[in-house]
Amino acid sequence: MSAFSPVSTADPAPAAGSGPSVTVLMTMYQAEKDLRASMDSVLAQTWRDFEFLILDDGSRDRSVEIVRAYNDPRIRLVANPVNQGQTACLNQGLALARGEWIARQDADDLSHPDRLRLQMGLAGQRPELALVGAQAWLADPAGRFAGLLNVPCGPESLSWAMLWENPVVHTAALFRRDAALELGGYDAAYTICQDYDLWERIVRRHPAANLARRLVTYRCSPDSLQHSGRDRARQEVERVLERVLGRLLPGQPLGAQERELLWAFRTGSLGGRVEAFRDLYTRFWALYAGLNPGVAALEDFRRTRALHGAKLARDLCGVGALKGAGAACRALALHPGAILSLAADRIFGPFVFSK
Repeated sequence: MSAFSPVSTADPAPAAGSGPSVTVLMTMYQAEKDLRASMDSVLAQTWRDFEFLILDDGSRDRSVEIVRAYNDPRIRLVANPVNQGQTACLNQGLALARGEWIARQDADDLSHPDRLRLQMGLAGQRPELALVGAQAWLADPAGRFAGLLNVPCGPESLSWAMLWENPVVHTAALFRRDAALELGGYDAAYTICQDYDLWERIVRRHPAANLARRLVTYRCSPDSLQHSGRDRARQEVERVLERVLGRLLPGQPLGAQERELLWAFRTGSLGGRVEAFRDLYTRFWALYAGLNPGVAALEDFRRTRALHGAKLARDLCGVGALKGAGAACRALALHPGAILSLAADRIFGPFVFSK
């Protein structure tokens, strides 16, 4: 793990127990376009006991100037003169943070005003949790509604879902600082999927959960990764997947075809391989349920499998309307509430999102 000394006027982190309950950790690079809206959403939180630690990664635009224009004592700016990459900045932030909990937010995303209050509420009710996330809205680069990010809620289903997706949205994550530091923080070997790697290591030792509420708006671009970036992301994902598979289904090999199918499902590029993926999912689920009797009866497992089924149904529609409809019906039967809430959010999402 690489580390570097911050070049800023920020104070070092004080002794444990003397700081705020939460450090909102934001890294930024060339972020001036959406930075004000993102910062305003943090400063408007109804949970008031937090510091706002912002690390600039050598921006050459007006990002630092925008942050310095704010007159709010909760803001701590670290202005690094040289670009080091997000993973290094995140570890720098962990070292400087004063809060017991770290709340991540990217510089172009938005948090609901009650985000911290609701996440800290769950953390207070369930002290065994080391990681708390939430559902998310998706926005395109222009800020328009672009869809939904749906993740499992319970610790058991979240752990299972790591085979198929990153089950904690990075910009919606709240995690215990000491739990991350005990594991060495973010791994500098990961430049794109550093969050997925950290969540996998945390979940090995501690329970994690997501709230059912949509509490963040995640700005995404379908072309955010160039070809080389996609290759690097896939390599990083597959390294984590090896660990996930070893933990959930020990002794189960992961061949080239399985790797292709898992990557295609994550990236929405299954095409004509939808039925092959469905067979893989069914086989892995049967193995996992056999090793973990009783999980099939858990309500959030049914919800998670229904969400995966809904995503598969969408892909199957491109192969044939009847096949897509059949898959949608199977997902609905697994958890009607989950599928109906997805439909409602897609219908009314643009109106909620615009408020």
